[in-house]
Amino acid sequence: MKLAVTAPDRLSVRTVEVPDPGDLISRLPHPAALAWVRHGEGIVGWGEAARVPLPGGEDRFAAAARLLDELFGAADIDDPVGVPGSGPVAFGGFGFDPKSPDSVLIVPRKVLGRRGGRAWLTTIDTDEFVAGALRSGAAGFVLKDTDPEHLAHLVRTLAAGG
Repeated sequence: MKLAVTAPDRLSVRTVEVPDPGDLISRLPHPAALAWVRHGEGIVGWGEAARVPLPGGEDRFAAAARLLDELFGAADIDDPVGVPGSGPVAFGGFGFDPKSPDSVLIVPRKVLGRRGGRAWLTTIDTDEFVAGALRSGAAGFVLKDTDPEHLAHLVRTLAAGG
């Protein structure tokens, strides 16, 4: 089954280990963010790298799994953390009535997570954006929804010659 997916042709996914962020919910940058947190561990996500609307039907969960396998299978993924919840993830909302076509998967652009004493930040962007920036001479880049504290840290690192 091939459905309309609001996403770039190829996702570029980068996960890095980060210091413990503290309370995950308090780190959400705005109310439209997504979260799955239990006993202080889990993931919070914001932004939208991809939106996958799902058809109604008894097989909507299997369809969701197939579509995510296809989307993530084509992605360029760098996830040295390698724990459940790091790398690309999707938050799903599924209609209670199997006949209702109101189910959707959201792949957030940023995911901050914590599990088993480890914490990470996953950033998703498109290869086209990254490649264009690098062709133009960029040694790296910062997305516009970068956490202000993290941005300040990056500026201090660059100013110090790093």
